[in-house]
Amino acid sequence: MSFIRYQLLFLFIRYTYAIFSDDFNNWLYKLKSLRADLGTMGSFGGKMQPSEVPQRDPVVFVHGVSDRAGDKPKFTVYSHEWSELYGSTYANGSQNNPLQWTQYALQCKYVKQVRMLIVAVHFYTGRAVNVVAFSLGVPISRKAIMGGRCVETDEDLGDPLTPFIETFVGVSGPNHGAFSMCSVMSMPICHKKIGIYRKGCPGESDFLQDINSKVGYEGKHVFTIYSKTDKIVPYLVCDKVTSRIAGQIGEKVYENKTHDESYVDSYEVIRQMVLNHVVI
Repeated sequence: MSFIRYQLLFLFIRYTYAIFSDDFNNWLYKLKSLRADLGTMGSFGGKMQPSEVPQRDPVVFVHGVSDRAGDKPKFTVYSHEWSELYGSTYANGSQNNPLQWTQYALQCKYVKQVRMLIVAVHFYTGRAVNVVAFSLGVPISRKAIMGGRCVETDEDLGDPLTPFIETFVGVSGPNHGAFSMCSVMSMPICHKKIGIYRKGCPGESDFLQDINSKVGYEGKHVFTIYSKTDKIVPYLVCDKVTSRIAGQIGEKVYENKTHDESYVDSYEVIRQMVLNHVVI
């Protein structure tokens, strides 16, 4: 897809931001006006000075359904610069409601937000992009990279972003569904078309069938991280390891971590996957 087409697509995407650097904000402003409605957790990343040259391929972090971009720490503690780390919020976080996650689904508007951030970071830095996604952010990111038509709107996202995705790390993602409650309850997260619906086997939602219909598009190096004792995204769904991605080259499997612990306890694991393409 041409850069001009990406510019035109930006006119239809709204970014939430908070602490993008001035340089990145200015760059994005040329493409689309920005809003700041989620405070300091809304987003992060960008060069401190226009002349700054990133030393590593940038990492785009895609949060879980009830998080915001800045809710979980990144690996700046490992000497990564803000010019190498990016995130922006799709949806609106938990809104102080512990059950808010049930009201979200795998909507095209979220896919487009993630897709446009990946594209923006690629052109802004001039480098390949690494993507680290958590929980519901995993299937959303996979569709953002995959492209093609949105399941519920039939909008054409365009060609796959695969050529400039270096590494994709999916942490605790419901790639084959998740919640048994979806067989008895009706809520957006259980939507048969754009939810993580499982009722019987195979029983995947249209969205999940779509992202699982092709192999190897997520990037050059694909990894997953998950736990066998995750109560939110269970280890097995219909005899499938739901967080595993077909075509992955490695995985980190924990025996006794919670859903969130699989992410927050994996910073060095993720860093090694991104930098050296190894599992430690």
